[in-house]
Amino acid sequence: MDNNALTKTGGPRALGNLRLVAPLLIVFAIILGGCTMDETQQRTVSGAGIGAAGGAALGAIAGAFAGVPGMGAAIGAGAGAAIGGTAGYVVDQKDKRQTAENRNRQLEAENRQLRQENQY
Repeated sequence: MDNNALTKTGGPRALGNLRLVAPLLIVFAIILGGCTMDETQQRTVSGAGIGAAGGAALGAIAGAFAGVPGMGAAIGAGAGAAIGGTAGYVVDQKDKRQTAENRNRQLEAENRQLRQENQY
């Protein structure tokens, strides 16, 4: 099969378009999926996205020195997503624990105040 036949049937061009459209579809799906996520899930996904972007950038730079920037970016994105997602989850849990502790302190103070008022 010659190259003209592939071009007419959308061979290499179709693959090029798919490479551009696929990431956009994934981002769109994540955005729409975020509409039904709870706060923990949103923070985890946000952390993973930020980590993936940062990891891909650093991986591409490190890979460029080794002569394989694409491989470095892919490895960096995977590692960054894992680390970022974990960090997002941990931060969310820490914030929830802190909020619960603050609420408990507030309730204890109100309870003490009510006891003092009832003593008189």
